[in-house]
Amino acid sequence: MCGAGTSFVPIAEAAQLLETTEMRVLMMLKKNELQGKMEDEAWFVDRSSLNLCDKPKAADIVKPGCGGGCGGGCGGH
Repeated sequence: MCGAGTSFVPIAEAAQLLETTEMRVLMMLKKNELQGKMEDEAWFVDRSSLNLCDKPKAADIVKPGCGGGCGGGCGGH
């Protein structure tokens, strides 16, 4: 996947690869944080702009036993 030439993926697939929402991907396109194009009234994201190589996933960051997002106030840390 890394460095595999230019290819475009639908917004839904980009969101899944980035482990985020489609709305967030659209906002990233608007802020030029991602590169993309619109075809037939649908957005497609340049796969190379996703920077997936060696990127940590949410599961790599969250501590075991914690669902994350609790802000540490749950006492589970």
